[in-house]
Amino acid sequence: MTVTICTFGIMIGLMLVNVPVGFALGTATLGGIMVISELPLMVLAQRMFSGMDSFTLIAIPLFILTGELMCIGGVTRDLMNFSMVFVGHVRGGLAYVNVVSSMIFAGITGSAATDTSSVGSLLIPTMIEKGYDKDYTVALTATASTIGIVIPPSIPMVLYGVASNTSIGALFAGGVIPGLMIGGGLMAVAGVLAKRRGYAREEKKPLAENLLILLRGIPALTTVIIILGGIISGLFTPTEAAGVAAVYTFLLGKYYYREIGFRDLPRIMKSVGGTMGMVALMVSAASALGWMLTVQGIPRAIGEMIFAATDNKVIILLLLNLVMLFVGTWMDITPAMIIFTPILLPIALHIGVDPVHFGIILVVNLAIGLFTPPVGLCLFIACGIAEVQMSSVLKAVVPFFLVMLTVLMLVSFIPDLVLFVPHALLK
Repeated sequence: MTVTICTFGIMIGLMLVNVPVGFALGTATLGGIMVISELPLMVLAQRMFSGMDSFTLIAIPLFILTGELMCIGGVTRDLMNFSMVFVGHVRGGLAYVNVVSSMIFAGITGSAATDTSSVGSLLIPTMIEKGYDKDYTVALTATASTIGIVIPPSIPMVLYGVASNTSIGALFAGGVIPGLMIGGGLMAVAGVLAKRRGYAREEKKPLAENLLILLRGIPALTTVIIILGGIISGLFTPTEAAGVAAVYTFLLGKYYYREIGFRDLPRIMKSVGGTMGMVALMVSAASALGWMLTVQGIPRAIGEMIFAATDNKVIILLLLNLVMLFVGTWMDITPAMIIFTPILLPIALHIGVDPVHFGIILVVNLAIGLFTPPVGLCLFIACGIAEVQMSSVLKAVVPFFLVMLTVLMLVSFIPDLVLFVPHALLK
């Protein structure tokens, strides 16, 4: 336990002075290994390498690449226009478009931050220009974008699947109903606030123009069918589906939208490489830290402490949720998933929670952390686009936070909300 306290102390101290997360994790792990004198320092490099030695993890840069290509290739714009046809004409229509676009976008990239930057960069300025309050616009965009990691595909689900040896196809299927619940809840709150604040309706377009918009949006929506249909049908593995989606999105941007050329690829690949470099460092360092904690018997010790206090399943699930909500507020989602899965999953299994069910609980918890200070990556990105301080939008976040918290409780205590789709599709 002393080693664990020392390790987490180093990690948190380094994060407080703005050391990059990957370096903070690696340095903290190194410090812990040095305290355990019988372990050679070479074990750090070995565990970091083994943490990245997985074919499934190749899906992550491919999903990131797909998101980059979508932002440049005009796909995001068409998806928003597609959403506008169905929900733009109601009061506060742009708020509904924001949520629906995020739900569709979630079915392609698997990244909440990508969703915030792509959808937000187009919708936040437009909503503010049309009279929507800045705090409302930022809060809605930040929370809606977290659907990106709940509705499949999902990069955190890939990480959880690798860390827990759980079927990623089953995890993807398990995220469908919770993702739809979050989207529906956010739209319900957005509708109530739109009426109170008197936000405008968008002008209805002629039927012929709407039909053209719908037809133009079909190729972009086909990406969702390729990814989810391919994985659920067994035609693709998640990694293969991500690769096919990246190629398809590039062809779409080059030949359908004509906004991407081969000359753009070096710049796009450089951006993806930089992002993936940070992710890879976090994954490898977090894997080494997770291994060290396991060697020290931390998962077993935590489990024994919890079960000594109570064996009530409801109370234990509430405790696990509180831990992950707290972790999500200050730790990046990638290392959080790698480090805490081997610590908390054995406890969940002991009380009879299905590993797929628990994976979705973790993902929803960490999704809430993406718009919750002090870190709140999605909230930070949305505030940057709107050019407002994070402190000025916290009050507006509260109703959307309550929606997410409600969905989390429902998902935690009604397993069929997660397991119904996997059982129906993956028998």
